[in-house]
Amino acid sequence: MRTITNHYHDAQVVDLGSRGKRGPYLEDGPYLVTQIGVAPCDPIPKTRMFVLRPDGCWVDFNAYACQGKPEVMDELVFPSIAEVMQTFSRLFGQPRVLDLPINEEGLKAWIERQAAGDPLQAAYAWAIEYRKRQRDKRR
Repeated sequence: MRTITNHYHDAQVVDLGSRGKRGPYLEDGPYLVTQIGVAPCDPIPKTRMFVLRPDGCWVDFNAYACQGKPEVMDELVFPSIAEVMQTFSRLFGQPRVLDLPINEEGLKAWIERQAAGDPLQAAYAWAIEYRKRQRDKRR
């Protein structure tokens, strides 16, 4: 089991936007920063997928997935790669991991929804809705 770190080399930055295509409706971002591993202070080490939030805290992805509302995922993403790098530049020492509650029923429902389709496709569909919500906020 590998302990997560604050080093960008250990994380994966996922572009949920264009999927390599360009066009009027396909744009880069939002970006999700993930890392698989164990939290540094876990009393019982358990491998999980952690996500870096723009505030510099790492969280278990399942704490957000279990909520069943796509808009709660908005606080997990970065609108630009520059913001990803800026956040990493502020991270020093041991990662700060927030221990958020996980609703087991909600998590089970989310997992069942993913089994019925392509999770990556669902992430891209969420990204389209995310960009719409961001545009609406600016109006």
